[in-house]
Amino acid sequence: MGRYYILRDRAVVEEPDFGKWLEWHQTSYEKVRCIAHTEVKFGAVVTVFLGMNMRESEADPPWLFDTRVCGGWLTGEWERSSTLREALVSHEAWVARIHELESGNKPPPPDALW
Repeated sequence: MGRYYILRDRAVVEEPDFGKWLEWHQTSYEKVRCIAHTEVKFGAVVTVFLGMNMRESEADPPWLFDTRVCGGWLTGEWERSSTLREALVSHEAWVARIHELESGNKPPPPDALW
């Protein structure tokens, strides 16, 4: 498993040359970074492509995507994924979990709002 990756046409490609990865990161990363963004009643769920393996063990699949909850009852909760498909499934699961919490129409604690 490599350390650096690029996202080309929503396909993850390992980039072993750090110079090429850095050039891609400077010119293209912001355009492809956000994979999914869903506004919910008291915040948002955001999934991004990280561009590098965030897992320390090279024996396990790389962590290349990050899904985070911003605001509401679950603010600060996160999950990492190895593939785009896993990341999108994770994103939808977090959104569904939050919608279930929001269905009670009880607002989250004030410190959980963003």
